[in-house]
Amino acid sequence: MAHYTIFGKDPYWMNFFGLMILTLFEVAAVGLNLQPAAESLGEGWNEKKLTWTILWAIGIPKFIMIAAIFMHLYGDKDSKILTLTALFPAFFIIVMVLFIGLTHPDAVTGLPAWCRPGTYNI
Repeated sequence: MAHYTIFGKDPYWMNFFGLMILTLFEVAAVGLNLQPAAESLGEGWNEKKLTWTILWAIGIPKFIMIAAIFMHLYGDKDSKILTLTALFPAFFIIVMVLFIGLTHPDAVTGLPAWCRPGTYNI
């Protein structure tokens, strides 16, 4: 059990309920017909773009909630060193994505094709 609380409650349970509520919003964003909402936003918006925007907007807080509470990157006495330890591999992941994703000849248009299983010609 944590030595601190969120709104007077255990942080793990509060985080769990918050993640469940955000997951419900994600399921609704995927399951509902968002075409009327996308059309009301104006030109350049379609249902797919609106759904992706909603999923990203919900995914980022979920990532922060999981990292902060379940990975102990917030609230613990040694959370600063844990945060630095957790973020260290992120640099290499970003470099890998940039160098592989942006230097491949088909990086923008053909990336899914060369990543798809069965197209390796092995």
